[in-house]
Formats: sequence, structure tokens, C-alpha cells
Amino acid sequence: MNNENKFILELCKFKYADKEKLTELMKERLDYPYILGHLLYNRVGAMAYYALKQNGILHKVNREFRNTLKAIYEYNLNKTTSFIESLRALSPVCSDFGFSYAFLKGAYLVDIYPKGLRTSNDIDILINPENITELTSVLKTAGFRQGNIRNETFTPASRTEIISSRMNRGETVPFVKEVNLPSMKYLEIDVNFSLGFRPGVDENVVSDFLDRSQPLILNSVSTLNKTDFLMHLCAHLYKEATVMSWVEMGRDISLYKYCDIYLFIHNFMNEEFAAELIQRIGDVGLEKECYYALYNSKELFEIENKNLDKVLKAIRPSNTSFMTQVLEPQTDKIYSHSMSYRDWVFCSDRKGKLYET
Repeated sequence: MNNENKFILELCKFKYADKEKLTELMKERLDYPYILGHLLYNRVGAMAYYALKQNGILHKVNREFRNTLKAIYEYNLNKTTSFIESLRALSPVCSDFGFSYAFLKGAYLVDIYPKGLRTSNDIDILINPENITELTSVLKTAGFRQGNIRNETFTPASRTEIISSRMNRGETVPFVKEVNLPSMKYLEIDVNFSLGFRPGVDENVVSDFLDRSQPLILNSVSTLNKTDFLMHLCAHLYKEATVMSWVEMGRDISLYKYCDIYLFIHNFMNEEFAAELIQRIGDVGLEKECYYALYNSKELFEIENKNLDKVLKAIRPSNTSFMTQVLEPQTDKIYSHSMSYRDWVFCSDRKGKLYET
């Protein structure tokens, strides 16, 4: 692995980045434009700025590099403030839900990251599929419309698009409302009712997760139990990283998703949490998904945590060939690669490196 990629991964360990490693790498002739491109593409620019500043070495990097990261960080601060305001505004709307639900990903993570490091383009909500009609009614009453943002303009979804999304993607067409907040013109809500790439195969897991949901104190809405929240992060990451359509779009791997898992491990992976996580993963049958995400997080960020090691040992499937595989659901074809995961993350042509197995 080249020094640029090592530098990027060390910066992603924003709260625990090794100052000595960063300083040694900075003594080399680093390609800062290359590094900057990956940081922005992977949505970790603000984390890099934070890591450099916290370690007192921000002044040592290239000025244009430093100023760009600062601009991203300041933009993220504004967007985070608007995101939190939007979450609070949704609280009375959610009180009209007559069913179980859970806010996912950024809605909770925004409170455990240092402010400005974790932004979200939308709010994700998990529900049972039978509650879609009721949720749609509540959101429309609150001023949301179904459609997509294209060129900073809202485009309404057709009935065909709405039905197709439900049937084929395990989620609804986004619900959008113009809010005109700083760095956030629109508020977008993505409604999920499946964990996998085929709706209906994991409805029991979704229902089980929702039965254990709990309140988010800051925003007065509901989120998943902490162990279930981590499992959902893992399942969502696995879903995108191992499906061909995501590889083709270049959206299969993004470092910020691994940073979410990394932070969760550092904040919560004690002995008690690990024991509950092992039990829960076994109960719902997410061994493969969680092993993929947790093992690769450990490899990318060189995490040393004995409780994480216990989890990985307990949930390791007997056959781990899936760790280098990508599935094409439409044809059931399986493709593989032979690269280390650290190299795979930075590969610019992942589809071209796959071969059918």
C-alpha cells in the first residue's frame, strides 16, 4: 500500500489517529491532490481536518490542502446544525406514527461524532412493510412529497417509480420537503423496510429490530437498540459493498461507512456489549454481514480490541469465500476479486478486477 493510502486511513481514525505515524508519513513527498480527492469522495474530509488539528500538525500540510479541508469542515458544521434542527422538527410528526419505527444511521450518529464530522444527505427510517401506507399519509400531511432532487430541483416521482422502488429495492421513493436551512435546501427522508437486496427475505429481522427500538433522548424520536444499530450498519454496508449494481455506480464502498463502525467499536465495544452482540447476531442470523463489516473495519483501521476479536471469533462463518465476492442478483452470478481489502478500497476500477466464479 502506498503512503498516500496509509495517510488517508490514519486520518480516518480521527479521534485516535497516531500523531507519530502521520508525522512520519508527512516527511515523504505525498501526493496531496490524490489524497484530497479520496478524502472528499469518501466523505471524510472533515474527519481528516479534525485529526490533523487535534494532533497539532495541521500547519504542516500543504496550504491548499489545509484550506480545502477547513472549508469542508466549516460547511459540515452548518449542515450538521441544520440536520439537527430538522430532526427536532420531525419529532411532532413522528408522534403521529401509530406503529413502531426507528431512525437509522446519521440521525443517531450525529450525536456521537464530534460536531461537523458526520453529516447526512437524508434521514433514514426503518419500518415494517405493512405500515408504508400509514407513514406515507402522515408525511404527506406534514408537507412531504415523493420524488428526487435533480440539479437542486425537486422532481416528483411517477406512480410507476413509486411501485418499482417498493418491489425491487426494499425502500420507498424519497419523501422530500423544502426547508431552506443553511447548507440544506431540502430535507429528504428515505423509508426502509428491508435489510437486504431482496425485499421480503428479512421481514422477521426488521420486525425484531423494531420491537427493541428505544428513544433518542436529544431528538425525541426512536432509534434502534445499540447492538441492533451496529448490526444494521453492518448489514447496510454489506448490502452495498457486495452487489454488482453498487459496484457499477462506484458507490459500493465509502470510507465514512467504515468510520461509523470504527467509532461505534471504540465507544461501545466492551465485554458486556460484545456478549450481547454475539447473542443478537446469532438470534437474527446476520453472521455473514456482520463478520464482513467488522473484520474489514478491523483490517482497514488496524483496530486492537480484544472484545471485537471475541465477536469475530464467535461469528466467523465456516466458509469465508463471500469476503471477496460480489453478487449480481438479476442473474445470480457470483464474481470475485483477489486483492487485499485495503487495496480493494482504493482500487479505481473494482468492476474491472472482478472475475466470474
